[in-house]
Amino acid sequence: MRIDALFKLSTVKVLLALLEAGSMRYSELLDRVIQSRSTLALALRDAQKDRLIERTVEDTRPVQTRYSLTVRGREVAEHLIQIRKVVLK
Repeated sequence: MRIDALFKLSTVKVLLALLEAGSMRYSELLDRVIQSRSTLALALRDAQKDRLIERTVEDTRPVQTRYSLTVRGREVAEHLIQIRKVVLK
């Protein structure tokens, strides 16, 4: 895992949102987490490459793409929560 990608604010936002929600569609992430399509796409691509999230394409009309944390991603997100608690003390 590339540490520089992990500490990008966009990646942190995606990981924490997915930890809270369980899974989210691309459009939900775009509406609630990162409003820039290019920034969101980069964050998702990096997190997928680092095996922090997984992408599932649902065979519906229209096709829906959902993102969720991997076991590794959940562990990282939980550590980020702990870091946030320490910083906000």
